[in-house]
Amino acid sequence: MTQVAGRQQDNSIPRVGMLATVRNRRGVISAVEPFGDSKTSSLLHLVTIEFSDADGDAEESLLWERERGPVVVEPNALPKVDREPPMKQDEFLALQRAARWSALTPFLSASNPLECSEQVPTAPVYGAVSVDDFQLVPLARAMRMPRVSLLLADDVGLGKTVEAGLILTELIRKRRIRRVLIITPAALRTQWQQEMEEKFSLGFDIVDKAATHKLQKDMGLDANPWRALPRIITSYHYLRQPDVLEQFIANCESIKQRGGAQLPWDLLIVDEAHNLMPSNFGEDSDLAKMLRVLTPYFEHRLFLTATPHNGHTRCFSGLLEQLDPVRFTQTPAFTDKERNMISDVMIRRSPSWPSAAFCQALSRTAAALYVQAGAGAGIGSTQILLETKRHHPRRARSAHGAQLRHRNSAQAVAFLSCRVCRQLAALQGGLGR
Repeated sequence: MTQVAGRQQDNSIPRVGMLATVRNRRGVISAVEPFGDSKTSSLLHLVTIEFSDADGDAEESLLWERERGPVVVEPNALPKVDREPPMKQDEFLALQRAARWSALTPFLSASNPLECSEQVPTAPVYGAVSVDDFQLVPLARAMRMPRVSLLLADDVGLGKTVEAGLILTELIRKRRIRRVLIITPAALRTQWQQEMEEKFSLGFDIVDKAATHKLQKDMGLDANPWRALPRIITSYHYLRQPDVLEQFIANCESIKQRGGAQLPWDLLIVDEAHNLMPSNFGEDSDLAKMLRVLTPYFEHRLFLTATPHNGHTRCFSGLLEQLDPVRFTQTPAFTDKERNMISDVMIRRSPSWPSAAFCQALSRTAAALYVQAGAGAGIGSTQILLETKRHHPRRARSAHGAQLRHRNSAQAVAFLSCRVCRQLAALQGGLGR
C-alpha cells in the first residue's frame, strides 16, 4: 500500500502504463476496466496487456484477479534530489559492480582503463564450473558461426554437457536466443535440469504428461506448454507421441503464420543424438522421423553424442543432414568436398594416450603378476589343504575347488592385463605417438 494524494492505493491493482508479468510473459497494460462478479459480488478488473515478445498473441484481455501469480512493476521515476539524501557509497559501488557484471563486456581494456575491452566470451566467467582449455574450443567456434550447427562428439567423460551449457549461456547473454528446447533420454531430464541450474543459473521446465496436466489445471485446458514456457527439457520418447508432436507442430505453424523471418524456436539441443539416426536399410525409426520434423523450426542446433558413426555412412550423413541441411545430404558415400566439411561442424576429442614407456612398464608388471599368480596360488595353501583333507574330506574337496578357481582367476586377470598392455604398446608405436 502507498500513500497517494491523501488516500491509500493498492500496488497490486494494475493501472494503465504499468509493466506486468503474466503467464511468463511481460507486457504493458493498455486498458483497465472494472468488472463485477455476479456470483461473489466482488470487484474484478478486465485488463488488456500488449506483450513485447513474439511467443503468443500480441494483445490479450484477461481477468486480473483470476490469473495465477500476476506481477505489476511500478513505473520508474527520477529521484527527488532536492528532498532525498544521496545513495550511500557502499550501495553505489555495489550497484556499479552489478551493472558492470551484467553487461556484455564487463572487462576493461588493458591499454586504456577508461574503455571496455573487446567482446570476449563471458560464459566461462559467470558459470559455476571449472572449465578446461579444450572445452572452450566449441564455444569459440560457435561464436564465429552466424547460425550455430555443431556436433559435439567427444568421448565419454570429457564434458559435452558443460560445452553445450557454455554455448547456450553465451548465446543467451548476447541476446541471440531466447527459446530453447533440450531433448534427452527420459533418465537424463533431471540431470540436465540440475546441471543448467547449478552451473549456469538457467532455469528449465521439464515437460511430460504430468507437467502438461498441471499447467492446464493452473492456466486452463487450452494452455500449451510449447507456447507458455521459453526453456524446456523433454524426452524424445515423450515428444515422439503423435498427439504431443501434433501439438508442438501446431504451435510452431501458428507462430510462422504471423509472418516475419524469425523461426518459432531458437536453439535445439539433442543429447545422445545417435539414437535418432536414420536407418541404413528400410524405414526410419519414429525417433528419426521426429527429428526430421523438428529441425526446420529451429535456428541453431547442437547435437551431442559419444558415438557419432555406427559404421554406416548413410546413417551418419543423415544425422549431419538434420544438423546442417545446407552442407550435407543423406548419401551412402561422402565426396571429397563433404568429407572436408565434416570438420567444420563436428568436434571430437579423445582422452590422452599413455606413453610407450608407461605401457612397457605396465607390461613388465603384468608379466610379473602372472608368474606370481601361477606360483603363489599353491604355496601357503598346500599344507592347509592336507590338514583339512585328513580331518574333513568333504571340506577338502570344496577347498581344493576354491583354490583352483582362485588360481585360474588370478592367472586370467594377469594374462589379460599383460596382453592388453602389449597391444596398447604396439598400437601406440604404429600411430607414432
